Amino acid sequence: MSERELTNDDCWHTLQRMYEFLDHELDDASGDDIREHLTACEPCLERFDVELAVKTLVSRCCGGDVAPEHLKAKVMMQITVARQQLG
Repeated sequence: MSERELTNDDCWHTLQRMYEFLDHELDDASGDDIREHLTACEPCLERFDVELAVKTLVSRCCGGDVAPEHLKAKVMMQITVARQQLG
């Protein structure tokens, strides 16, 4: 990103993938792109820092909570229905 000027579109794409990045759900190349963008873009880095702090706080405060079995079953049913509709 240092070779070209950052655009609002670059920031938008980075912020759209922020939670995937925080949850380590991106491939290496995508993660590298976001790291590079955060290094070059202070506003996005500040937003990242806030999101990371919130995620850490929630994890610390609620990390041991377990969903009730009826909620798990309901979510799994909705996933099954959604897959059938897509498939």
